[in-house]
Amino acid sequence: VIMDNNLKHLCEYFKGCRIIGIETSEQKKRIENVLPVIDRLLDEGADRGAFILGVGGGITTDIAGFVASVYKRGVRFAFLPTTLLAQADASIGGKNGVNFESYKNIIGTINQPEWVYICAEVLRSLPAPLFRAGAAEVLKTFVLFDREAYDEAAGYFAELNDFFNKKGTLCNGAGIYGEERLQQLISKCAMYKSGVVERDTYERGERRLLNLGHTFAHAIEKVCADAGRYAPIMHGEAVSIGMVLAAKVAARLHGLSNGFAERLKTDLGRAGLPVEVPCGLKDGAPIAMEMLLDALKKDKKVSGGAIHFILPDAPQQVTDKLIPFNELEEICRDLR
Repeated sequence: VIMDNNLKHLCEYFKGCRIIGIETSEQKKRIENVLPVIDRLLDEGADRGAFILGVGGGITTDIAGFVASVYKRGVRFAFLPTTLLAQADASIGGKNGVNFESYKNIIGTINQPEWVYICAEVLRSLPAPLFRAGAAEVLKTFVLFDREAYDEAAGYFAELNDFFNKKGTLCNGAGIYGEERLQQLISKCAMYKSGVVERDTYERGERRLLNLGHTFAHAIEKVCADAGRYAPIMHGEAVSIGMVLAAKVAARLHGLSNGFAERLKTDLGRAGLPVEVPCGLKDGAPIAMEMLLDALKKDKKVSGGAIHFILPDAPQQVTDKLIPFNELEEICRDLR
């Protein structure tokens, strides 16, 4: 069992299993921090018949899936995701990646787990910021595939955030506020994503849609990794900002108003998520668009001086467009 060190209280449920605890942060999700896990597997005598279970959030499942995919050219593995982001998105689809320097998921594999066990009950002890980060991925999925589910999810996460602000907890005694509604939303997310992955495992077409919000998000995460200059940002928070920026780019390119971008800002903001580009800790100035563009040029989706962007005009009205950087620079000149 490869497990997030923050989940040691779950060890009693895995009696008889050998447990490898790992630190979980984007700074720790690096190739050099994967090697000690492989050393431990060798020390434990794990052979090609080994079965690896990743227990934790998206970083844990990324590392567990990557290790299982490369150890002795591949061993069996599965996931028990314990965050909303991992249940709705990260643990589904077979992408197993680690970071190199400040570039996200630049080293990795596409290899499917044998199973993923998803249960809303394990989210009851999840800190509110991590829960909100997962809400961004849920809303992203429904922007792509389901207008009615988007409306339901936006309303639910707004209610949940209001409940937390009043009570200081996500739980109402019997479980998470609206837990049955949450389980249904997670199940729909899993259904949509697994369907896309089945049709386009290696991201040649339809699967690229799942990158909605992630192009700007990865650039924001890269810039915010500059310790001391910007506050750390969670992946889901960056995706929230990235979706709003992508909607603004869509409006510029398609000659539309910023109506959907403003709706996204409202819905994400009511869910407790950030919707503006982060500001510096010392100068209070927003990240310069030039810095984000520089990071975008090093994105793995770059192709021949252009980059793939997923552009939302409205729920279920999304296009995949390859935008040349000179055109993107013009669009983003006064984008905030």
